[in-house]
Amino acid sequence: MGTDGYTFDRIIRCKTRIEAACLSLLGSTQPGRIAEYMRRAIAGGAADDGLIQRFSLISWPDQSPEWRDVDRWPDSEARRAAWDAFGSFDSLDPMRVGAQVDDFDGLPFLRFDDAAQEVFAGWRNDLEHRLRAGELHPALESHLSKYRKLVPSLALVNHLADHGEGPIAEAAILRALAFAQYLESHARRAYGAGTEAESAAAMAILFRIRNGDLKDGFTARELWRNQWTGLTDLDAVKAGIELLVDLAWLDQTEAKTGGRPLVKYDINPRGEP
Repeated sequence: MGTDGYTFDRIIRCKTRIEAACLSLLGSTQPGRIAEYMRRAIAGGAADDGLIQRFSLISWPDQSPEWRDVDRWPDSEARRAAWDAFGSFDSLDPMRVGAQVDDFDGLPFLRFDDAAQEVFAGWRNDLEHRLRAGELHPALESHLSKYRKLVPSLALVNHLADHGEGPIAEAAILRALAFAQYLESHARRAYGAGTEAESAAAMAILFRIRNGDLKDGFTARELWRNQWTGLTDLDAVKAGIELLVDLAWLDQTEAKTGGRPLVKYDINPRGEP
């Protein structure tokens, strides 16, 4: 969070303390992998550890259907501007940019100016009503609730990257809100991929039924052991089966075994629900 310290010991470097420790992660993954993770998070329980909701800058990978070869020098001016910004942050002196310190927390901070505060307050009011409307999935609701911190953080970054001093200006918060709107659209796609996982598994099961690979009396575990494409995760297999049962593509029966009943599935003899 950037508000607490962290102390660690190393043999060759002795003891080191980091004031206001903050960890940032940067990386990428395949859509299928993130969809599986999202499905577990959305399902709740132990799998929903709240980690994914803290990846506020998550974006869904898009690949253009068009391709063209681009052979040119990098944009030197953009690269110079980026390195200048990185350098200014690395050598930042909070007091020189007009930061304040109060009696409750030793961390320096900048406030919004009046115009920026009015914009932020209006956005925050809308956000809080959305979070309480009961129209969002709990996982997405938890994700968007982190925007309370994300938006002012982005505004601060914008302000300092532009070499601003003193209170954060309206232009910085407006850019932060525009970016947050973009990020929310990608977050919705990422969480949507999780809810679509059961549909994808159901379609993969239907393909195997139509291909003659499944017969009456199969179990979820027997299906999963084949490790067919799209059916390599047991939880996804079970979710897909449950959806097909709800849609009457499959009929569920239980066989007594002396212990836990064995659940088997028969294929709709009409071939259609």
